[in-house]
Amino acid sequence: MIKTKNKEYTKLDTFRYERKFKPESLSIRQIENIVLGSAAFFRLIYHPRYVNNIYIDTPELDCFYDNLMGKSQRKKYRIRWYGDIMGHIEGAIFEIKEKSVYRGTKQSFFLPEFDLNENFTNAECFKILTNAEIPLDVLDEIAGMELKLLNSYKRTYYKDITGNFRLTIDNDIRYFNINDNFNHFTEFVNSKDNIVEIKYDEEHNDYASNVINSLPFRMTRNSKYIEGIINFYEVSL
Repeated sequence: MIKTKNKEYTKLDTFRYERKFKPESLSIRQIENIVLGSAAFFRLIYHPRYVNNIYIDTPELDCFYDNLMGKSQRKKYRIRWYGDIMGHIEGAIFEIKEKSVYRGTKQSFFLPEFDLNENFTNAECFKILTNAEIPLDVLDEIAGMELKLLNSYKRTYYKDITGNFRLTIDNDIRYFNINDNFNHFTEFVNSKDNIVEIKYDEEHNDYASNVINSLPFRMTRNSKYIEGIINFYEVSL
């Protein structure tokens, strides 16, 4: 396995806000038209791309329950990459997302190249993490965790006229059952949800209501990790 140069990727110097919306009874085209027609003057900034994530958690699903219960201080651990969901993966990132109520930050580290196929196991996953330049205290933090979920979705990116607010639309969301044995990736669930999210730094919070109120969507809590886990595990809700 070729090891790429690793470094912390997109460390956030401050916490940022993440506001989520789940527009009901609207098609993806209708949502896009509403966003482009809003008073915040959102404009497309990147070509849409597929985002893929592998989540790890404790055997008891501690991260899942912390997020489900809305614990004020909580974390999620995932491997993220863009493009094809299977095969030879380059440019993947290990992320620790830290959340405090609506505000979040993260640590991110480049990972060496790897192959995602039916031979991908816990041992293979943690071999990749160990071969990256991830601090020992972080490796100790995730020791004993397990593969829990794989998801994939199409993401479209926008920014408002000020450049301070980023909006994304996620659709074509798929959840795959992943565990330590024989991952053929044939057990999956297609979600009908479309998720809109607005992210911005703390310093712009006073103006945020103007941007949020320019859209006719109701803010809600949403976690793709929670939605995915519920599909494949018997959990207490």
